Amino acid sequence: MLNKNMIVKITLASAIAFTGVVQAAPAFAATSSSTKVTASTQNLNKLIAKGKTQLGVTWRHGTQKPGYGFDCSNFTSWVYKSTFGIEFSSASRTQRYSSKIGSQVIIDSKNKFKNLKVGDLLFFTNSADPGDGSLNKSTSGGGGHVGIYAGVINGKHYILQCGGGRAKVTYEPMEGTWFQKSLVYAKRIVK
Repeated sequence: MLNKNMIVKITLASAIAFTGVVQAAPAFAATSSSTKVTASTQNLNKLIAKGKTQLGVTWRHGTQKPGYGFDCSNFTSWVYKSTFGIEFSSASRTQRYSSKIGSQVIIDSKNKFKNLKVGDLLFFTNSADPGDGSLNKSTSGGGGHVGIYAGVINGKHYILQCGGGRAKVTYEPMEGTWFQKSLVYAKRIVK
């Protein structure tokens, strides 16, 4: 026997499948030491919504205080911990280079956004970690700045990040910016 919630879910799934307009995210699971998280679209939207509660908060080196300040990697760490209970290092180089944190997402050299999913950590080459400038290699750099891929809105690919030359938490399109040009590596935390 179907209950009301099941009918709504079936109807929504049928509408998505029938129209082909929206691609439903596959259900993956990620585990931290104490939490299992399903990477449904709804959960990933909660991740972005949580981060957006800090829009405009000032960039402050080595800080992780909601409403007061973050640096880039403390921001990404805080968003995951406060949304899903997933804890990982608050150092961008560790987030980028540690094999214990997430798994690599291949950056396509012709379309850097092609393989990204909402919630992926994005790493950028910069003066703090220039690497060799190549995509997806262990020497490509990308430990200097980190942000969170926030998806596509009106055909634009968005990033949620702190700093990145903005001195605060921002949610903005990446096309035609330093973010698009300097993106060299990505990691998927929730699978």
